Amino acid sequence: MLAVLAMVLAAGVACAQTPRMTTVKMGVVGRPDQAPFELAYRRGYFEKRGIAIEEVSGSSGQEFATALATEQMQVASGVPNAALFNAMNRGIDIKLVADFAHLGDAKDRTVSIMVRSGLMDTGEVKSPADLKGRTIAAGPYPGQYPDLLWSKVLALGHLTPGDVHVVHLGFADALAAMGSKAVDAAFMIEPLVTEADAKNIARILVPAGAVDQGAELSVVMFSPDFSKNRDAGTRFIAAFLEGARDYHDAFFLDKGRADAIALLAKYLPVKDPKIWETSRQYTDLDGRINVADLKRQAEFLKRQGTLSGPIPDIDAHVDEGFAKGAVALIGPR
Repeated sequence: MLAVLAMVLAAGVACAQTPRMTTVKMGVVGRPDQAPFELAYRRGYFEKRGIAIEEVSGSSGQEFATALATEQMQVASGVPNAALFNAMNRGIDIKLVADFAHLGDAKDRTVSIMVRSGLMDTGEVKSPADLKGRTIAAGPYPGQYPDLLWSKVLALGHLTPGDVHVVHLGFADALAAMGSKAVDAAFMIEPLVTEADAKNIARILVPAGAVDQGAELSVVMFSPDFSKNRDAGTRFIAAFLEGARDYHDAFFLDKGRADAIALLAKYLPVKDPKIWETSRQYTDLDGRINVADLKRQAEFLKRQGTLSGPIPDIDAHVDEGFAKGAVALIGPR
């Protein structure tokens, strides 16, 4: 009898320690900058926290605002963009819950403005002023951060977007377009920045960190309904931050780098381990969002005209509680 009671009690403890599984549909684009999430996913951190991930593929975070608004997915990462801010103005209560990526110090080349190697190596393009009349790729869609960065870089050469021919291409397509000389310069992300240089396709003209330190590049977003589930949302962010910390330890502190590279090369499009060696992506390890920069980006998009309504009440859409709860679970960094 005592043995049976002990077995029952042990089973009860095990159940109490294992969180119930919650299925979460997450929007992914399969790009190299998905690395922190990929480490968390492949290393089982979500499963450990009782989160079953169901990936929903897309070509850009620009698509995800509508999918979140209609509950086709519960979580996504994406750049602050006009579609997101316009959705907020329509009363859709998407929540911004954690930093996914931001610009670091002045040497940060996480994203960079790159120019075809032929133009850089011959001296035809030495500064932003030399881009006048040339074709530039400004990210996958208009109304995103690449437009803001390009405006700052062009201003260094006393140019405006009207002085260049702007096209919008996905990052891999922009890299190929520079290789074929279809475009002269592009907004590019790591590790494609390293790949472009290693393959003699393009050179860095301006690393983004040199002109826009601290800019919020991407945030984790929750759908309106999922943001009401405080328990599952907190567990999700805890697992994500564990992956972000693994990424930081591997690529900034050289702890477990080889294992991280092997996993990322297996599951993400960049397959060459040497390209991953110089990978750098800054994620706040406690999930803090640069809210002031979100407001700055919204103001830029309003001036640009891609934000059609007023600047939304961004404070009302930022929920820091999930990240704070996650840090309570896993400790601060």
